[in-house]
Amino acid sequence: MGLILYGRILSPFLARCVIAANAKGVAVDVQVPKGGIKTPEFLKLNPLGLMPVLKDGRTVLYESAAIVAYLDAKSRKNPLRPKTPKAVVQAGLPAAVTDNYVQGPAADLFRLKRGTAKNPVDPKAAGAALMKGLDVLEQTLAKGKYAGGAKISVADCYIPPALVFATHTAAIFALGDIFAGRPKLAKYWKGIQKDKAVKPVVDAMNAMMADALAGRLPPLY
Repeated sequence: MGLILYGRILSPFLARCVIAANAKGVAVDVQVPKGGIKTPEFLKLNPLGLMPVLKDGRTVLYESAAIVAYLDAKSRKNPLRPKTPKAVVQAGLPAAVTDNYVQGPAADLFRLKRGTAKNPVDPKAAGAALMKGLDVLEQTLAKGKYAGGAKISVADCYIPPALVFATHTAAIFALGDIFAGRPKLAKYWKGIQKDKAVKPVVDAMNAMMADALAGRLPPLY
């Protein structure tokens, strides 16, 4: 049996895993869990009841960072985590900034628009947090096609899914052009969407995002 990723491509956490798999040349089959993510069957795979979950034969793991690391170890092709200290910083810092300061507020705004937010969301505060996160991300990007420099890295697994959310929510809440005043981020986004590991994921996310915002995609509970 091949590798199975449980979840939906709209999840930025699953999307980063698919980008990693694409970059590594590892085939994964993305499947929506039957009955949702709170069934007894799914909770046996992940007791937190969250996606994504990776199943590789008898090996089951969850949490996207762990899955990306596992996929990276599956093949020597295109290592996503550099070895030298400088390269580790160049790849790891943009990924961390994206994960902690860009994805969160963008997802909060998306859930607010969709009516699925579990906690109150202040759109003004979330918008300001998103812009601040993007400012910091701009500072961390290296020169070159990829976020960490000349080669694809873990940063390029994390950033594109977050930017899908950021671009859509910025338009919805009239936050302005998120790339204005951020030339490195603008150049990065223009180029990374053409990358063969990233393009199919971004395209699929955009299509599912449109369905979600139009009310055609039920939440996955």
